[in-house]
Amino acid sequence: MTDRQLAVRGDFYVRPRLFISTSVAAGFLAMLALPGQALAGTSVANPTPVTNDDTPTADATGAAAVGDAPTPPDGQGPVTLTGQASGMPWAAAAPFDYTNDRANFRVSARSSGNGATVTSLTARFYPLNAPADAAPVLIVTDFEYVGAGVWRAVTPVVLPAFGAYRVALDVRDDHGYDVTLSAGGTVEYQQVVHFSSYTQTVPSNFDFDHRTVTIHGALTLTDPGTGQVSPFPGATVSVYDNTSGSSLKATTGADGTFTTSLDARGAIQTVGEYEPGREDSWTHTHAYAYLPQPDLPVSEPTRIRLTSSPDVNIAADGTATVTGVVERKVGDAWLPAPRTFFDLSGPQTGSDWISSGVTDDRGGFSVSISQAGAYQVRDEETDFLQQSPAVGVRVHIPQPGARFTSLTISQDATGHGLIAGHLTLGQADSPPAGTTVQVQYSADGKSWRNAAITMVGRQGLGKDEFLCDVRQGGNANGYWRVAFLGNRDWLPVTGNVVQLWRTPTRITGGRPSTTHASRNQRLSFSGSLQQSAAGTWHPYGHAVVRLWFQPSGSETWHLMSTATTDARGQYSLSAKDTNSGTWYVAYRSPDTHHLDSTSVHTAVGVK
Repeated sequence: MTDRQLAVRGDFYVRPRLFISTSVAAGFLAMLALPGQALAGTSVANPTPVTNDDTPTADATGAAAVGDAPTPPDGQGPVTLTGQASGMPWAAAAPFDYTNDRANFRVSARSSGNGATVTSLTARFYPLNAPADAAPVLIVTDFEYVGAGVWRAVTPVVLPAFGAYRVALDVRDDHGYDVTLSAGGTVEYQQVVHFSSYTQTVPSNFDFDHRTVTIHGALTLTDPGTGQVSPFPGATVSVYDNTSGSSLKATTGADGTFTTSLDARGAIQTVGEYEPGREDSWTHTHAYAYLPQPDLPVSEPTRIRLTSSPDVNIAADGTATVTGVVERKVGDAWLPAPRTFFDLSGPQTGSDWISSGVTDDRGGFSVSISQAGAYQVRDEETDFLQQSPAVGVRVHIPQPGARFTSLTISQDATGHGLIAGHLTLGQADSPPAGTTVQVQYSADGKSWRNAAITMVGRQGLGKDEFLCDVRQGGNANGYWRVAFLGNRDWLPVTGNVVQLWRTPTRITGGRPSTTHASRNQRLSFSGSLQQSAAGTWHPYGHAVVRLWFQPSGSETWHLMSTATTDARGQYSLSAKDTNSGTWYVAYRSPDTHHLDSTSVHTAVGVK
């Protein structure tokens, strides 16, 4: 169908569409496109004056539009033309206009120009394949001017038989030019085809389950000469459905009626069309009809019911298959919605909603997902079905991208190790609650074992922050690293290895000269300070050691004396004992290379 401009006929919008042969259309369009030519005239039977405004002047150059022809003096002729010539009248027949079911005939004509006016037109009709010397079957001389160079026969044309006719035209203007055009165009005299009735019937409960639409109609033939109307049997009618774009074929019966049906996919509006076949194209007009208001179905709520887990874990480079059913609500029951489109949105689709397929005959669907992230599934809205709420699916595929930042691993002089840092996932995604980091120790930097586990984001820390105290034996000397063992979204990652080392020290001796002293009695302490290198202890000379005292009942330690070890690491300290309490000797490392050490703590009573 190409022509959708319909005229109202009864309760339907109906209009025959004319079949125009290629030769007629080409000639008519060529005539309309003549540059600078005048198209005007007056009717012989009903003279109509035409001004120069209605009749433009001819081509000023005088050049022939198609081919030159002899130009006789004013008052001489006629001249027979087979092609357009400048300075000469010209005319072309238009296809019949079957308005009011009559063959209305029009001619476009122009004068010779230079102010000339068309004074008469004559049209002679010959069967298309008639011999050259055949007599015309009809001569029309009575025309009236319509405007814009178009003339119309005063009465509709009546020809002896249906089919194609050659039209010869004679055109004369008031400058004395008389031109005969033996091939003025081809017209088709046809029976006018109408849809005398056209209806579609939908179920009263028009919905997803009740969608069969029945189309009824009837075709008639009108004789443009007599006006007689009769049924059109054996005609092929095409019925087009706006919901599918396809067409059904139906054949009219002896009474010209036809019936067909289809399953609508939504709000239904059908168009009926009769298009003449090759053998009927010269004898029958084109016709079609449609109902302007579509029938609306009942729209049902829908939902997505997943039959696979909404939380899917798959290995790296794997593929997840998400399955489910699209359901529609009928009354209080949820029923499958077969052959329904469904959409997917998420990382795999660039977060756009992408049509992913059609449900099967049981309303089921499946979709493959190969990229991790949060997805949503929904069905598409139709005239029968409302769009469902989106259902979420989370696909977990371990990805690279976990990393440690601001990582520090250190040891103080007491041998206390401290490991701190941040664990980030992806572009700055905080780890989920409960994420842990393994703290691993190695004595040689090769063989590792888990020494501790610390929680990321525990109370008092940032969401991605961790902090852990460590010792191995008496201190943190050795090799340390942290490791994230991975989860269902992120692959494992291990931090850089850090070697911690401070030289161990120890104090021998350090016991008081007596543990039962008199008030203000001087106590003496002696011993040695040593340091370990490769597991062997050596004197640590020229280092400062201090004597500390804490009175009984007090929480405060007091520095009582200071001494420097000699070359053999020996020290000697003394202090007055004024009260009962606890004594010990200590070494506090002044650099970052040694560990602190203390002697045994000894209680001394004062009498």
